[in-house]
Amino acid sequence: MFNFRIIDTADGNQIIDRNLKTPYNALTPSQMVEYTEMDNQLAYMDRLEKKAREEADRRCRVARNPFYRLACMCGLF
Repeated sequence: MFNFRIIDTADGNQIIDRNLKTPYNALTPSQMVEYTEMDNQLAYMDRLEKKAREEADRRCRVARNPFYRLACMCGLF
């Protein structure tokens, strides 16, 4: 079961709704290929978002570190 659904709009665009689930048996073979590719792309985007969020948290922790602040005041960073 895919944890999203691709919805076709009237103007020809497609919307990805992550609140809905799509069972495998409801898809045709061509739709299955499309959903598989989209699942891979969404997983990749999720990993990028997680990595960016972790980097922002790390930078925030470093900025609050008193030794880092002292080094910045001394002109080391």
